[in-house]
Amino acid sequence: MTSGGRNRRRWAVIGVVAAVAIAIAYFVLRFPPGGGSVAPDAREAPVAPAASPAPGRTPIALNVILITLDTLRADRLSCYGSRLVDTPNIDAFAAEGVRFTNAASTVPLTFPAHSSIMTGLYPPGHGVRENVGYVLDERFPTLAELLGKGGWATGGFVSAFVLDHRWGIGRGFDHYFDDFDLRGMGTASTANIGSVQRDGAETVQAAVSWLDDRPADRPFFIWLHLYDPHEPYTPKEPFKSRYPGRLYDGEVAYTDSLVGDFRHALDERGLLDDSLVIITTDHGEGLDDHGETFHGFFVYDSTIHVALIVRPPAGDSAGRVVDRAVSHVDLLPTILDLVSLPVPENVHGRSLAPLIAGQDVTWDRPVYSESLYPMLHYGWAPLRALRTDRFKLIDVPRQELYDISQDPGENRNLDAVEPDRARTMKAELGELRRQIEGESVADESRPEMDERTLAQLQALGYVAGQGGVSVEDEDAQGRADPKDRLQLHQKIMAAQSMIGHHDTDDARPLLEQVLAEDEAVLDAHQMLGQIAAEEHRPDDAIRHFQRALELNPEHERSLFGLAAAHADLKRYDDALVGFHRILELKGSDARASLAIANICVELKRFDDAAAVLEQASAKGESSAYFTNKLGEVRVEQGRSDEALPLFERAITPEDDFALPHFNLGVLYEKRGDDRAAIEHYERALRIEPRFSRAQFNLGKLYAAAGDVDRACRLWEGSIESNPDFVQGRYYLAKLLMDTGGDLGRAEELVRKGIELDPDHAEGPLGYYVLADLLNRTGRAAEAREAAANGREIQAAMK
Repeated sequence: MTSGGRNRRRWAVIGVVAAVAIAIAYFVLRFPPGGGSVAPDAREAPVAPAASPAPGRTPIALNVILITLDTLRADRLSCYGSRLVDTPNIDAFAAEGVRFTNAASTVPLTFPAHSSIMTGLYPPGHGVRENVGYVLDERFPTLAELLGKGGWATGGFVSAFVLDHRWGIGRGFDHYFDDFDLRGMGTASTANIGSVQRDGAETVQAAVSWLDDRPADRPFFIWLHLYDPHEPYTPKEPFKSRYPGRLYDGEVAYTDSLVGDFRHALDERGLLDDSLVIITTDHGEGLDDHGETFHGFFVYDSTIHVALIVRPPAGDSAGRVVDRAVSHVDLLPTILDLVSLPVPENVHGRSLAPLIAGQDVTWDRPVYSESLYPMLHYGWAPLRALRTDRFKLIDVPRQELYDISQDPGENRNLDAVEPDRARTMKAELGELRRQIEGESVADESRPEMDERTLAQLQALGYVAGQGGVSVEDEDAQGRADPKDRLQLHQKIMAAQSMIGHHDTDDARPLLEQVLAEDEAVLDAHQMLGQIAAEEHRPDDAIRHFQRALELNPEHERSLFGLAAAHADLKRYDDALVGFHRILELKGSDARASLAIANICVELKRFDDAAAVLEQASAKGESSAYFTNKLGEVRVEQGRSDEALPLFERAITPEDDFALPHFNLGVLYEKRGDDRAAIEHYERALRIEPRFSRAQFNLGKLYAAAGDVDRACRLWEGSIESNPDFVQGRYYLAKLLMDTGGDLGRAEELVRKGIELDPDHAEGPLGYYVLADLLNRTGRAAEAREAAANGREIQAAMK
């Protein structure tokens, strides 16, 4: 018999004769002697450890396939009743497995939701409360770690930078596909990490390649994450045309097609029959329900209700529908239970195996959801929700209670109609919070500061005493209800979008309107600081960033923005304090480390620059950018032989990073190997056609080789690419003079270059070229004056 046949028979035993394999443990734990049902008033505690497998159970060598679909509303899937979008591929999995109709995300944000999926813990337990500024603590074993220790080969394939390995979510995977292009992100004060993503087709292709290369002698666990439904909505054809004016629906249909592509690959390789497949969405999308356009702000079911489909390898559960309240925290114990691996005792979730098997068990357990976004970003009340099979309570200053079985759109608040139920559920929510928040890791990894360091940070505006917003500020009392501030939130979201499209003129008045109504909105200060920085108003930027840090002393973007503003003013010591503060808070941070290295280079402290880059690389921050920067530092240290292999290593597999080619061109040019230098400059320009320094250097080499026309075109191009590029102006002017070109154009170029370089960073060259030109055009007195200016600058440089 094949291993696939053995696995199918094992699964059939679990599904058909569940009393033998699984049900005994559940019935012994959950039913009293004599077989009577649990009395209604004997409700279990809201959080109970999942039962570990019975001693002696042998792990089942079953492949585990987890597919998470980002930002996809359950009610947009045909199998969940949608008539708006055709999703035949996801529907097929639902028809062959178990569909859960009452599943909830723990939080409507990608990173914390996936942290719950991978640990079986609610956000207060694993400590990740939003997408930015958190790292999943190593103390909590992930699903990949647990399966890996059990003998499974593990591969993770993610489509968004918010799930990059550096945040801890990739722990335990033998292979983790997360090499994102960060060059368009800008600085930490301007970056939106949620915008860094890849097309799901690339992720599927990488996942399939891993399946072909994985160890064949072990079962595998593969996690495929697709991000395409996340805004901006840019569906591929034919889905864009198929859903005209409904871009989100087009993205959902495109995502379904990717699931179909992945299924086809599994079928082709004969892997599907031996695999447990779980498909879930991490959260939904507001689409203007309750006034929320995107997600993260509210905890209504438009963003909290998720799809959950479990397809066993045997068909005994095909078409089953479960309407009990379940949560993402249930996935880890479910998967471990079904492959007979031990379940950690401290997880918040419960195995869904009896529900999958169709057992009629008591399942009277509420589940928890939260959004701290309004509190962490605006200082308003946090939102927490408790969900049962029928009802849902939202704990906010103006409390909400909904019968979600009859009112799935949450349009009729029953809080005043059913006050007893509301009080009971509020008490249950409080008890659940006491249990899961008692295990919080939020502040345990924060570094201690001595008084001198604290005083220095406070003096520079990096820390504002002990105030500010914290996840420990649990009480909503005295805070604004987010429902009452929705218009301000919408203005902030609109301003954020405008900034992303470089429309700061329209964003600024919106943010000023927000502060006129609520001066303590952190994000408005941070964004105004960002705008001021982009408009080269560092003093205004510092004022806004410092106010943001008064509201939250650990706000990463404001810390970075304040440090960067000090650097713009050449207050390098003050800037270094801020960047080091980020490293103290986070342990490691790529952009802060690079910023420190750049300042050290500016201060000619090359050994310090190398040290910070090496330390960051040792902490897992190594990348093509780090490697290239370290090569540049080695050149400054006079260690060019060590720099060359670093630049070669920095060339990405896709060959889409121009800087290492440019730097190799410089090295080869210095060595006299013009042929190799030309090759690398040209490769840099193929990647980045408007790279002015590469155009300039390549022009010099062609001019030296006598190819004057090509040199002229390259130097013209360098000025077009960067109108402030002074060297290009001087060399092009000299070339025009020497080849009988347009002397009027030459004079215009050189005079503009001198105007652009008032501090004479390029030395006396501009004045000497001008003197030559004036002399050739018969203006001897002016030529002598220009030459004298050049000599004066040259003498000052000695």
